[in-house]
Amino acid sequence: MLDEIWSHFYTWLDTILIAPFRAFEIPIVGFYFGTFILCLWCILLGELTFRLAALVNKSYMNKLRAQAVKMHNLSIKAIVLKDKDNFRSCNKEANEAFGKYFFNMITQGAAFLWPVPFALGWMSTRFSNVEFEMAITLPFIGNTVGFAAVMIPMYILSRIFWGHLKPHLYFFNKDPRVGIDEGEEEMIKWEDINKHRGLPERFWRNHETQEINKR
Repeated sequence: MLDEIWSHFYTWLDTILIAPFRAFEIPIVGFYFGTFILCLWCILLGELTFRLAALVNKSYMNKLRAQAVKMHNLSIKAIVLKDKDNFRSCNKEANEAFGKYFFNMITQGAAFLWPVPFALGWMSTRFSNVEFEMAITLPFIGNTVGFAAVMIPMYILSRIFWGHLKPHLYFFNKDPRVGIDEGEEEMIKWEDINKHRGLPERFWRNHETQEINKR
């Protein structure tokens, strides 16, 4: 049953993906056009997957970043108060929170790229025998390259083009990632301290000073 469903799905998907490659009578033109459309499919699917992942994890990511900013600010205030012990403690917690936030962002970013290996896998079933002759011979490669040498650079160029186009598209021009909420406060920057020759008054709150003293 599952094999039959997969067979029908693959046949349907293969029909959709191969159609642009047959849009032109000249094979090489059709190949480049079809590869370009395939790259667009990869970009679109990657964008949608990323946005879904960002939506699902938004609350968790916001809390991570809010915690990182809070502990960073407390560590800066501990320095201003010349409290080395609390600085080390707050700074350690801030680094841990920033680390978790950073690696989660990398994981979300991988959602952009996952369609590419699947696209290459599909192309291998259709164009494994296609070779392009190069003007020079390269060590370990020779003077011919396969379909991947076309698809990968074209995907990179398409991604660059998409990056310029995306800000002008309604659905895609908003970053779905975390925003400043979940109680997140303004992050203290060293520039603020240098500019004001100390910590600006807006960063001081009585309960935060008490929290430092309790640590």
